[in-house]
Amino acid sequence: MAVIREARGGRPKARDLAMRVLYEADITGDNALEIIELGFGRFRFTEDGRAYAERLVRQSVQHHRKIDNAICKRLENWDLNRLGALERAILRLATAEILFFRDTPVEVILDEALRLGHRYGDEGAPAFLNGVLDPIAHGERRSKC
Repeated sequence: MAVIREARGGRPKARDLAMRVLYEADITGDNALEIIELGFGRFRFTEDGRAYAERLVRQSVQHHRKIDNAICKRLENWDLNRLGALERAILRLATAEILFFRDTPVEVILDEALRLGHRYGDEGAPAFLNGVLDPIAHGERRSKC
């Protein structure tokens, strides 16, 4: 029996690139849609992965105020601008996915955000990210029983 694995360059890699793009755009002020084109030149993607990364960045840019507002409502005693740029990028990416990618299960979005936090952040990043993203996910996607 063959094990089915997502092809290299699929959605996890798309999220990784989208997070890097949002991070770089936040730091430099450069256009995120131009940055992602450079990223596509550096990394190999499946067709789905490339489309997903581009859609993630487009939604994040197009709806940045709504995304930031959703995050700010869940921050306790913090201002979004006081967060590290890495945490902001991951929060923005995952919140965009929660709000605008209804076909992606919340569990997958949260797991991927925590994976990015483990990979790029300090040891407290995953717990912090989960503490902000979990209420956003539950507030935006109430179960329909």
